[in-house]
Amino acid sequence: MKKIVFIALTICISLNSFAQNRAFGRPDRPPMRALGRPRDTPPIDEARRAKIEMFKVQFITEKLNLTKSEAEVFWPVYNEAKKNIDELVKTKMNDEIQFEENILAIKKKLRNDLKPILKSDERVNQALKIEREFFKTLRGEMMRRKGFRA
Repeated sequence: MKKIVFIALTICISLNSFAQNRAFGRPDRPPMRALGRPRDTPPIDEARRAKIEMFKVQFITEKLNLTKSEAEVFWPVYNEAKKNIDELVKTKMNDEIQFEENILAIKKKLRNDLKPILKSDERVNQALKIEREFFKTLRGEMMRRKGFRA
């Protein structure tokens, strides 16, 4: 009799746990099966891309504490390096090592070009790392807005 009650209780509990479709105490969170990346997300339009670019400029300017004169010289050099990297990515090289070497060459040239502008190795290194920090912050904000934990 104890075995039958135990088996019936186990079946009821397991069926009940599989039937849960709620978000475990958070009504604003989507169901667990809907947490994957949506497949039908539209591409980012130009207005949104421009807004993200504006926030990127603001973020980098604040993090590097760029003065007005530094910013006027910094942004053309930085944008030229990013344009070169984007062009390299679009070529889709088959040789991964050569691709990484080309990226490294562009970053070394950027470092040499930024040295007279930013005047210290610490600020130059921070400038080279800061885009990663921006994208990490951007991703966290997007996840927060969609209701995921960041």
